[in-house]
Amino acid sequence: MATIRVKRKGHLMNMARNYKIFIDGELVGNVANGATAEFPVTAGKRAITVKIDWCSSPTISVEIGADETKHLTVACFKNSWLFYLGIATICFIPALVGFAYAIILFMIPFLVLIYYTTFGRKKYLTLEETKISV
Repeated sequence: MATIRVKRKGHLMNMARNYKIFIDGELVGNVANGATAEFPVTAGKRAITVKIDWCSSPTISVEIGADETKHLTVACFKNSWLFYLGIATICFIPALVGFAYAIILFMIPFLVLIYYTTFGRKKYLTLEETKISV
């Protein structure tokens, strides 16, 4: 039987919550932070989406043969490390440039997060096929 293996990268963002895995529009299970989950499927073309609340990944299609395993990796939005860097920097900026500039710099990571939870909600998670060489 064919298998789809989903590995979730470990992130601070959403670390206490599971991502829901949908194959062909049907909920098949969850994957925890830093964990890997396997889902048996029939051979053929499958559409996979990962969701958390109202946010999701773009849907990707994979062609899977009988007795084949497809490896997928899911993570938070691209360059999410910049969000953490921005928040960490804000802790030190007021001492260097003043409080008014710190408020302006705080707005940048805050606006990125607002974008990914509203207009970019279908790009909040990244989902890609991983090539495994044996």
